[in-house]
Amino acid sequence: MKTYFIILAALFFLASCGSDSADGNYNRAADEDLIEEQVDTGTKATIDSVAQAAEEGTILQPLPDTLVSLLEQRQPETEVATLTDQAMANKRLQVDNPLFLRGNLNGNSTPDYAVQVLQNDSIHLLAFLDYTQKPQEVKVATYPAQQLNGRRYSSLQLKLAPQDSLVRNPRRQKITNLKADGISVLQDNRTTLYVLQNGRFIPFDAQE
Repeated sequence: MKTYFIILAALFFLASCGSDSADGNYNRAADEDLIEEQVDTGTKATIDSVAQAAEEGTILQPLPDTLVSLLEQRQPETEVATLTDQAMANKRLQVDNPLFLRGNLNGNSTPDYAVQVLQNDSIHLLAFLDYTQKPQEVKVATYPAQQLNGRRYSSLQLKLAPQDSLVRNPRRQKITNLKADGISVLQDNRTTLYVLQNGRFIPFDAQE
């Protein structure tokens, strides 16, 4: 019986002591130093990276679910391209995500997508026309990917060129307006505008 009372007393003593666990579910608040110790280095680096990206405005808007599904169905061998740090830091393009755009690329009333994907050593620009009805996949252009530290990246940024925008054609030395939305591809200090003509995308200054 004496042993029984000793065990009970020990249990009451332990219960009154609280806990230093960092999960916050016990009687006493966890010590900040203890929390710091329990967060591993990798987690700290991830938190710091996300915080820095948020501060610099470099967190990209995620791709729409519809576009992700189209890529999984139509292009399972590709992956969405990753931008180089230089392209991410380029402030010339103020868009939510320069990896894709949404517009009216064929001039009708249904929306279309354009997106950058990586396959092998190339960045492919693909368009999905009329994706809300019967999606039609059309290749826009292909660019070489940049290889850095064993991985391949895109240095391109996509931006919508709205319908009726006034655009100068350097070959014809005149200014015309776009009949439908176009795809502006920005690379370093060069911009190439692609428009849909006769079912395929061509550079704006190559129009017939």
